[in-house]
Amino acid sequence: MAQKMSPEFFKADSVAFIGYSKRHAAYCAEVRKAFEANGAQVFPVNPTKGQYDVPVFGSVADIPGSPELAVVITNKSRNVELLEALASKGVKRVMFGSKVSADAATLERCAALGLQGAIVCPLQALGSGFHRFHGWITGVPRVGVKR
Repeated sequence: MAQKMSPEFFKADSVAFIGYSKRHAAYCAEVRKAFEANGAQVFPVNPTKGQYDVPVFGSVADIPGSPELAVVITNKSRNVELLEALASKGVKRVMFGSKVSADAATLERCAALGLQGAIVCPLQALGSGFHRFHGWITGVPRVGVKR
């Protein structure tokens, strides 16, 4: 059975979006816009230079301030240094978009670094349609759009 999530886990004034991708541009834009619709400032991160739909930071260290939440959609092979960087930046919660991005060892490492970690697609809480339906089935709470 899926772990019940608190709506507070998904709420943040600032979000580091690690793995913002040209290859998955539509998905990345949908996630970014969902957080922005809820009042968050999103800092996309990808070390690969190129044309993106928004300005992208090259590393976690380049992000201004300390985002409360990080969304990670990279391969879990990058997590050792990534989690260290997120913890150093002051991130409190890390949302891994799928099991490609994290496993039980990743979540244990999060806890050891003082980060609250979860494997969940952000669109299950913030999206609509199929994503939201999947969230409902798995117990992910709906996070409403700020007005």
